Amino acid sequence: MTQNFTIRQARPEDDAARATLLAPTYGADAAGLAAEAADIRRRFWDFGDLAPGIVRLVAEDANGAILGALEATVRLYANGCESVGVMFLEGIAVAPSCRETGIAAALLAQLEDIAREAGITEIASDSRIDDAVGADFHLANGFSEAERVTASCRCRLPAR
Repeated sequence: MTQNFTIRQARPEDDAARATLLAPTYGADAAGLAAEAADIRRRFWDFGDLAPGIVRLVAEDANGAILGALEATVRLYANGCESVGVMFLEGIAVAPSCRETGIAAALLAQLEDIAREAGITEIASDSRIDDAVGADFHLANGFSEAERVTASCRCRLPAR
């Protein structure tokens, strides 16, 4: 099978297309995700296009259309991992018409190469407990279930 796409680092002009693909994965709206990407770039301007520890990849066809997107971060710790400094797959998505074409596997392979180059030996990820597609993706791509957790957030600290 011929690969009709290339994997590359995402650029600012990819934000809208990336956000459209990834929004359902995050349970968010595309406009908010695109704005968040721009905000991160503004905050970390001195570090170039991406904040330190953030990996954003896209799969692009010959016409420049974004067919898939991946976001990952370097975390100090991830559930089920033994090392300090873990690549964490935050989100991955492929356009519905392009699924089962190897795009997700190619994005993940590029992430693995980036992790190896950085001396990182583990990649972790998560999916919602009711996300069978996400769970199947992880299992099909060499991940194993480490544990199930309940996430909690104290989102707004009270003023003193």
